Amino acid sequence: MDTRTTHLIRLGSKWSGAIARRQHGLFALGFMLALACQHADSSRTSIETPAAIEQERVLGMEFDRKIQGAVPIIDDPLINDFVNELGKSIVQQIEPQPFIYRFRVIENPTLNAFAVPGGYIYLHSRTLLEAESIDEIAGVMGHEIAHVDAHHHLRMQEKMAIPSLLTSLAAIGIAFATNEPGVAVATQGVNQAMGLKNSRLFEAESDELGAIWLTRAGYQPDGIVVFFERIMGDRQTDAESIPPYLFTHPDVEERIEKVRILTQDLEPVGVPDPELARTLPAVQERLILLRDTDRLRLPIGASLPNHDDPQRAEVDQLLEQTRELSNRGALDAALLKLAHAEGDFGGDARIPVTTGELLYEAGRFQESADAYARAVALGSSQASVFYHLGRSRARAEQNQEAVYALETAARRAKEGSRLQDKIFWEIDRLTFTRVSESGFSNGISELVEPFSSDLPKIVWWARLGQRFANLASELTVRWIDPDGRVVTDGRARSEPGKILTSTLTSAGGQSHPPGTWTVEASLKGDVIERTTFEIEASTE
Repeated sequence: MDTRTTHLIRLGSKWSGAIARRQHGLFALGFMLALACQHADSSRTSIETPAAIEQERVLGMEFDRKIQGAVPIIDDPLINDFVNELGKSIVQQIEPQPFIYRFRVIENPTLNAFAVPGGYIYLHSRTLLEAESIDEIAGVMGHEIAHVDAHHHLRMQEKMAIPSLLTSLAAIGIAFATNEPGVAVATQGVNQAMGLKNSRLFEAESDELGAIWLTRAGYQPDGIVVFFERIMGDRQTDAESIPPYLFTHPDVEERIEKVRILTQDLEPVGVPDPELARTLPAVQERLILLRDTDRLRLPIGASLPNHDDPQRAEVDQLLEQTRELSNRGALDAALLKLAHAEGDFGGDARIPVTTGELLYEAGRFQESADAYARAVALGSSQASVFYHLGRSRARAEQNQEAVYALETAARRAKEGSRLQDKIFWEIDRLTFTRVSESGFSNGISELVEPFSSDLPKIVWWARLGQRFANLASELTVRWIDPDGRVVTDGRARSEPGKILTSTLTSAGGQSHPPGTWTVEASLKGDVIERTTFEIEASTE
């Protein structure tokens, strides 16, 4: 069975709870899609490997960081929250995913959207402005997410020589800076580099998969058709506004008709967050205001209190008291005092920030994230607040939300500052594979658990992921015995072939204590892998 078939079976398994509520026609449609995709492209077998996926992550991040210096990316909290939540609602239908998806809005007066490997989705601002419903925007986003999930860029690379995504950035930057009308759409270079304009298969695949995912998220699948039709209505008067992916083939109308037929047999199953649809008009008003004032961001809500606020001294004293209570071990009393304070001084974001700090230190990461989120809702836009919000969400295993907060923090942090370095480390830690391989040996051959207590040495070995390979000299490893004692702690040793090792040796010929042992590997004080293994007493 090739990986394309496996991919659709994975989708189908997640769909099983809802599929019974669909019309009979959808069963036939799903079966036809599976058969079509099964024979469509066998190249997924060779590119869906850990190394290839890591390559996509690296390429996507490099592209994203460079394009942010070439084009105006909107950094408005209302707009970014909207597209992030909408995109997340679609991605959740195809979990688990190898990527953390990012959703950006580019200030540009053309109707366009595009995606690059690694989960980076870009919408032009006019795409949001022209939409008359949440379903239309969801349709565009679903189509672009499908390009990423189906690894279209790498699959196209296997078929033909295509321009590098990174080398296309110079032309993109010039097009945006000069607003040159001769460049049909500034991001045409991206679509050219992706090879999508040459692939009838990939566009059809994205149309099909995107439509299915939309219905699972609860959106009307014909939203993308309505949007396509509106774009084609502009074709006579404003050809520059037509997105490149609609000019992929000369038979655009035929493609739209195929999508229309496809969506006729699809019905929404999930229930989307109604708040997203209610927020769309406010997002569009916000985009107009940003455009008219030539800005990329506006504040929301109240700001942190200024130094002349008469209540500031009272809050300062209260915060000091709560920290003293926490230091004395009276965390619950401190949190109760802070909860009352949020009611009495509701506009002061420092109160939930302090609550978040105490909860994080106590290991209550979800509650910590909720507290920092309240500070953001009060209007706190400090980089440090978003950093702590992201870190708390990461520890609560909410990686999508964590990266969104951390990237917001990175944009607000001082360039080159220690805080920004810490933020980038957290983002890399969540985005990339930290340890690509690891295992145990006796220095000659692999070991299989349980290990015998009379082994003279047990070797832990690992390879770091591509993004962290340059930090190999900083990797430290701790061996912890069944009683929780650290037996050895030190730098890993570099071996030929980029393998790192750490060895547990028996002291004076004594046996290793039997039980559950732990190996912790750390970079920059952050545990990147924690492995347990069993040692049993020797029978000899």
